[in-house]
Amino acid sequence: MMDVIRTVLENPGGSFAFVFALMVFAGWVIHYTTKFTVNISSKHDRFNERMNKTESTIEEIRRDVVFIKGTLDLAIANRDSFTIRRSPLSLTDSGKEFVETNNLEVMVDSNWQKIAAVLQSIKNKNPYDLQEFCIETAFTETNRFFSSSDVEKLKKLSFKSGIPLMSITRVMGILIRDRYFKENGIPVGAVDLHDPNKTTEP
Repeated sequence: MMDVIRTVLENPGGSFAFVFALMVFAGWVIHYTTKFTVNISSKHDRFNERMNKTESTIEEIRRDVVFIKGTLDLAIANRDSFTIRRSPLSLTDSGKEFVETNNLEVMVDSNWQKIAAVLQSIKNKNPYDLQEFCIETAFTETNRFFSSSDVEKLKKLSFKSGIPLMSITRVMGILIRDRYFKENGIPVGAVDLHDPNKTTEP
């Protein structure tokens, strides 16, 4: 094909109309191909966006279901003596003793680089949402905060002590919140300013 074009161009009597028609045809092919590719790419991007939104919604539902189940298990067991339920959440004396006895702060320290990376991605949340994120993630996606071996340690600790796993992960979430707040100059009391369930006491 290139030989034919070269011959036509080199021939003094070469057909200008032929060359012009060839250029128009080539331009049309390029335009059509580009348009076709862009359409496919656009449809593919929209499909991926919809799939990502669907997956995100499913993941949020899964987290909520797991968290609700853990909360019910905790309520049924009625064994959460480690945290003061009044906002902002804090550890009771028995909770602090449990942390010290089982070196839970050491576990947070050894995983802090991983934990901080996760929290960095949601740094625009207010103090209340940060607190809830720490506690929910510590329970529903424990492996996001801790190594596989430490996740197993927490599960074994729950089994061995007979304490619901959510009670232990709630403690871990509070430890994570306290350290993150301290490092970022956020007072724990700021949680109350954004707590939708907080009511003013008489």
